Amino acid sequence: MFRYTAARVALTLPMLLALSVAVFFYVHAVPGDPIAGMLGPAGTPEMIDRIRAERGLDVALWTQYWQWLTGLPQGDLGVSLISGQAITPQLVNRIPATLQLTAASLFVTLLIGLPAGFLAGLRQGSWLDRILTPGALVGLSMPVFWLGTVLILVLGVRYAWVPTSGYTPFTTDPVESLRFTLLPAVTLGLHLSPFLARLTRAVTLELQQEQFIKQARAKGLRNGTVIIRYSMRNAILPVLTVLGLLLGTLLGGQVIVEQLFNWPGIGRLLVQGAIQRDYLMVQSLVLVIATLYVVINLGVELLHGWMDPRIRLR
Repeated sequence: MFRYTAARVALTLPMLLALSVAVFFYVHAVPGDPIAGMLGPAGTPEMIDRIRAERGLDVALWTQYWQWLTGLPQGDLGVSLISGQAITPQLVNRIPATLQLTAASLFVTLLIGLPAGFLAGLRQGSWLDRILTPGALVGLSMPVFWLGTVLILVLGVRYAWVPTSGYTPFTTDPVESLRFTLLPAVTLGLHLSPFLARLTRAVTLELQQEQFIKQARAKGLRNGTVIIRYSMRNAILPVLTVLGLLLGTLLGGQVIVEQLFNWPGIGRLLVQGAIQRDYLMVQSLVLVIATLYVVINLGVELLHGWMDPRIRLR
């Protein structure tokens, strides 16, 4: 297991380095001058040159990249080109809101996707399968912004059951915090659960054709024992890999939902930086999100290898 872990970590480090290069130069290739945009029509060439020098934009791109890269191991993401404030504290302040929404959305996704997919796979062709399978297709076809808008209009405006926007820290008021979290979490959960349900159904159907499942039933084991000890236990391994992808998606893919529900997370901060052409803000946040995505999937891969020794022997 140690060699397997070391090999995976060794592959991850150069990937992150290449990712930092791609993110930096891709962001700087976007047309537009953030300083000229910040100053507007009142900005003279002298003012623009002076502020560019203050922000370190007057040096070569490779020099800017190296200055940014050397600060990353120390937790220094640089200074915002627009506000002149350090990026790291702004990011840290947004992490609790992002983690709260991620955890709630993942809970809703698991609560809906796993049971629906597993039951549909166990009862192929039943009335339950005929309802859940088309329902999953409908869920996959619904854009998240449309789904969120419908939930706002129905649950927030028409019936006024839950607030439609805003955020309260969980440590300040847990009940009010959950009320604000409910609508965006349900939106993301309903958006992602059909994908998880279809995968779980496919895995469960495949397992029912395996020889060890048939032998367990032929031995006269109770149906509940076969489902829990054989089907569910083996179905969780491929689903676990997808859960890592979903978790990475939730951490970095909440941009639309955070904008829609006025949620003060990392995704909303990223949108604000992109609108203002804040190079350092955008490249730092994109790199942080991508790094989290890679690290989470590395952890899932290692956990998968620990649970299934066959993976480590490949």
